[in-house]
Amino acid sequence: MPAAPTPASPARSVALPCALLFGAMLNLTLVVPGLKELVLDELGGTVADAALFFTVEMVAYLVGAPLWGLLSDRTGRRRPFVVAGFAASGLVYLAYLGLDSIPLLLALRFLQGAASIAGWSTAMAMLFDGSGAQARGRLAGLAGASLILGVGLGAPLGGLIAAELGPRAPLAAAGGLFLVLAAAALALPEPAIHDPRPPMREIARSLAHRPRLALPWGLYFVERFTVGMFVVVFPLHLAATTGADPAERGRALALFLLPFAFAQLATHRLVRRVGALPLMAAGALAYGAALIALGRSGAGATAPLLVVLGLLAAVIFPPTLALTADWTAPGTRASALAGFNFAGSLGFALGPVAGAWAERVGGFVLAFDVAGAAAVAAALVVAVAAALTWPDAAAGRR
Repeated sequence: MPAAPTPASPARSVALPCALLFGAMLNLTLVVPGLKELVLDELGGTVADAALFFTVEMVAYLVGAPLWGLLSDRTGRRRPFVVAGFAASGLVYLAYLGLDSIPLLLALRFLQGAASIAGWSTAMAMLFDGSGAQARGRLAGLAGASLILGVGLGAPLGGLIAAELGPRAPLAAAGGLFLVLAAAALALPEPAIHDPRPPMREIARSLAHRPRLALPWGLYFVERFTVGMFVVVFPLHLAATTGADPAERGRALALFLLPFAFAQLATHRLVRRVGALPLMAAGALAYGAALIALGRSGAGATAPLLVVLGLLAAVIFPPTLALTADWTAPGTRASALAGFNFAGSLGFALGPVAGAWAERVGGFVLAFDVAGAAAVAAALVVAVAAALTWPDAAAGRR
């Protein structure tokens, strides 16, 4: 029998997991603006090496997310995975400081990514444990805002730190923050998951019997693909074409990422009005068109387009997360969210590589054409699914 759940206040059951998600994502982009100076200038690497710095972490997510999700559901525990994952990730970040080679940097990056996903993916599952269907849209908005606000603030903050203290300083800051997050995670309430605990094969079978999960997972893959391409390729493009320093690159990223974060707080209201699938289809279509326009914009139009892109991206992520939570049972939720994060990590892993390839072959325009075409294709798939399941799709309003 699992232990009785610890009585938890909203601050511990909602605010603390959101704070942990925010901190983990802050660290994700804290190092982005200084990548050129670290990887290319100090370590003698290439643009492809800089892209691999993110891709390797995402590959670690692909390996770690399903494993940690299954183990969490199987053991009926959440908090140990969060604490251990963040602590190990912080220690690896601090180990980056003494590196002098690209291969060692990438090897440690894999270990750090495998630890990090244990922390924040399990914290995301804790946010939804014990929640009712009516609350999941709001919780998805809070989770999405926490994640993307962290991503959005990490870039400009990392740019300032790198500009003032050097490209390795953001690594030290990220390591220290992860250790603080691990300590804070000790206060998380351990939820009652399920009883009895099913074996892993039963968890896997339960997920396999929910093929509709492929829809939100697939759209999240595409959204992460485009964001991964953007946050890595766009700063490198600015550095190459305008000579922008790390602080300027961070501010440019913030024009996209901060609207992306804050607009998610209201997305659940749109879901209640129009339904999750129609909103996802319309948002992805407009988002793809805006990405294609960004590749062809002049200097004066870039900033407004970045803001518009952020606002459009904000209507995609929360519905995909809420549907994943809705379409799974409590006893398999960590595994379902691990699958969700697996799909997103795969997209984030492929995005920087595809962007680096496209920019080398056809320049900045082709890179954003690829991203935009992926979003438009996803929108068409979701639109067909919405049409086939109507009025079920409309019934998904909260």
